Amino acid sequence: MDISHLNYGIIHSLIGKNDGVSIVIDQSVIAMVKSLGIQLGNIHFLAAHSSPRFNAQTHDVFWHKNEIHSTIIRNFSQPADNGTLDKLIHENALVAKDIIAEFVQRNNIDIIIAHNTSHPYNFITAVGLGYYFESLRENNIIWPKILVWWHDSYFERKQFENPNPVIQKYLKYLPGTYVDGIVFINSTQPELARKVFKKYSTNRLDEYFRDRTAVIPNTHDVTWDWEKYNWEGYDLNYPPQDIYNRSFFKNIGLTAMVESAGFTMSDTVILLQHTRIVPRKKIEFAVDLAFELERRFQKAGNRKCIALLVSGHSGDEQVKYKEFLAEYFALKKEEYSGSPVFLVFGEHRILSHRDIIVDKKYYDFFEIPGIISATGGIGTYFSQVEGFGNNLLEMLAAGLPVVINKYHVFRSDLEPLGFELPHVEENILDPEIIETTYKLVTDYKFRNQVVSHNLKILDEKLGHRVIAELLAPLINNIFTRGLR
Repeated sequence: MDISHLNYGIIHSLIGKNDGVSIVIDQSVIAMVKSLGIQLGNIHFLAAHSSPRFNAQTHDVFWHKNEIHSTIIRNFSQPADNGTLDKLIHENALVAKDIIAEFVQRNNIDIIIAHNTSHPYNFITAVGLGYYFESLRENNIIWPKILVWWHDSYFERKQFENPNPVIQKYLKYLPGTYVDGIVFINSTQPELARKVFKKYSTNRLDEYFRDRTAVIPNTHDVTWDWEKYNWEGYDLNYPPQDIYNRSFFKNIGLTAMVESAGFTMSDTVILLQHTRIVPRKKIEFAVDLAFELERRFQKAGNRKCIALLVSGHSGDEQVKYKEFLAEYFALKKEEYSGSPVFLVFGEHRILSHRDIIVDKKYYDFFEIPGIISATGGIGTYFSQVEGFGNNLLEMLAAGLPVVINKYHVFRSDLEPLGFELPHVEENILDPEIIETTYKLVTDYKFRNQVVSHNLKILDEKLGHRVIAELLAPLINNIFTRGLR
């Protein structure tokens, strides 16, 4: 079947932003257009918020931070006024259903690709889709099809372990056993999904999971000519830089910080935490590493200023984690009195694209790893839980060595590929990891060996073409292979 002529409808809370799911959406679109021959005009987007782009429609009912979803998350595991919560979910899901129906009709959608509808933060989207497809199937209408991209789910997160009775009533729609196919992002998720399908007495499970599902990992193309560099030498290698980003450190306030301590930017080692500011990222361990690294420089008689830059945004998951980090950092400053270590949050000047608004310059989130790579800095990634590791791949693609915590999916899906990443177990910073980190920022020959090895693995095994290779047969099966 020629899938290039189909009309695709992509649904998520955010489109074209710098969260992990938005990144995967853009990766998949790149793969669909470049490798599968699908015209960009055949791809339509439905979201709460979208960066400026062709074929995008928005409505606040899909916003994962609106008051509706805030109420759902707040009451997910708590006793609730059953009638009020039930009404809230049902009425808003009906709104979502009608918007989805209109979106499909107007754009002649053949297949919906719904992202992360197994996660409670997209609760109304998931239920609205369920309502819509139930109404179609009850009338024996088999078009459009629906493919769910399973990034995360309520039973992969401890905070959602005990849903209350009202929430339980709707969980059959997260993401729903009616879906025509599923993309998983790691190898541990299919077995979890099987449990959900069994719970709702779904037949033909083996056939379904064989023909209608695929594990498509997060991917990243290396977009600079890294192979042309000399990786055997002692010079620092990094992606080409441009004039626009030269003002980055000044505009995020880092230059003023280090100069106030009597240092210059050339005396500063930068650690990049290239993630959102949410608890499972365990950014406090990156703070610990910053202070330990500064102490290691002191021991060598080589005084350096250390800066931990957090590039992602705060406010997700309804916790005050940024405030916690600021307090934690203040306590560490007291403990390490006089240490020239700084914590800077870049969210006030970092967007999903470059922009200049009035007299303020804003920087592209996806360019930040390359900026840090050019200074000889490193990445930190002490996550406790990850669906795969999108931001990790972004840092590797920019030539950054990254110090990580060995989270579960890294062990199962990334480590076997052969990446060389200095790591800790259970976020315990032992002397060995401090020494390796110090060597990465002082010994460029050693650093080049690590970076070039990881770029080779990334280029060979996790380029965007992987998406096309795995997605095309899955879509083809959805339209051509029935479940007997």
